[in-house]
Amino acid sequence: MRCPRCNNTDPDYFYLGAKGYYCRKCIGFKRILLKEKTYPREYEISANYRYRLDYPLTSYQKAIARECIRHIDREDVLILAVTGSGKSEICMPIISHFLKSKKHVCFAIARREVVLELADRYQKAFKDSTVTKVCEGYSDILYADLIVCTTHQLYRYPKTFDLLILDEVDAFPFKGNEVLNNIALGSLKENGRIVYSTATVDEGIQKLMAKRPYKVLRLDRRPHGKPLIRPQIFFGPKVYLLLRLCLLLKRSDRQMIIFVESIKICKNLYAFLKRFFNTTYVYSSLETRNENIAAFKDKKYKFIVATSVLERGITIPGVNVLILKLYAGIFDKASLIQMSGRVGRSFNDPYGEVWILTTRIDEEIKNTIKEIDKANEVYIL
Repeated sequence: MRCPRCNNTDPDYFYLGAKGYYCRKCIGFKRILLKEKTYPREYEISANYRYRLDYPLTSYQKAIARECIRHIDREDVLILAVTGSGKSEICMPIISHFLKSKKHVCFAIARREVVLELADRYQKAFKDSTVTKVCEGYSDILYADLIVCTTHQLYRYPKTFDLLILDEVDAFPFKGNEVLNNIALGSLKENGRIVYSTATVDEGIQKLMAKRPYKVLRLDRRPHGKPLIRPQIFFGPKVYLLLRLCLLLKRSDRQMIIFVESIKICKNLYAFLKRFFNTTYVYSSLETRNENIAAFKDKKYKFIVATSVLERGITIPGVNVLILKLYAGIFDKASLIQMSGRVGRSFNDPYGEVWILTTRIDEEIKNTIKEIDKANEVYIL
């Protein structure tokens, strides 16, 4: 027996109901019977494939896009590019290439907040094409020239896409999730291709990609030509870290994102900091999360305490980042690199500072510094 949606073959997950066997491994995406066949929905693609950017692609970005288009007809492609290198912009010529042939394209990413921001950015670039966002709260319009969705929503599109762009494949909850991985693969047409786009690769991603042949394209430069910001490390007991945090906030002349490891810490630290600083907060299940993020972007608050909900896909010019790392095993190398990558992304202000405040300097921190230093080697003459 095999689930037609998540490809599960483990008999422990199959249950015989009144209408036949169904799979309990992916039942969160609604029940599907094993005898059911999945059919793609055909939808029309317009002839509009042109796009316009506020800033032209750099020669390095153009080279990556050209190489991707050259290989994508034969194999999948992994674009391994540093944070802030403009992966979303690099994908635009690739998307345009497929839309020109009226092929079905989807851009999928794990985080809802990123879907909302990215869909608006793509609609602005592809102004004559239709772009739809499909995620929690946005599921009325499922089909368009370009579909931007969370990876969870890919279950709606069996055998649908000629091109699936999987962005930030090392992000929770897609990372290491066998059900989501198989649903993503199941959204492809028979000859469909995947462009993986990320700044960090782990064993889970390599395991997913190993199921199909792929080409690696690497980019270690940001568009503005400045290196990644190297984090400064402070370590000591929690009381010292709290005092250091307050001192850094007091001295800061920039907005700052303060990353913490849990919702509980987020709430408690916000309750403390709001007494002394102009601060807001955000985490995934907070009802006012979109309002708080928008208010921070509009500079109504100087500081924002955040869980990993802001670690990817969000660009806020002119910010510093402070990472409060109190426990082992929560913020891994990929998370630390992504959080640090929120700094220095703007053409007009490619600078800033990153601080990691931690109770111990573990391997994740050491590997983060090594990875950033390795990426920055291209700037050493």
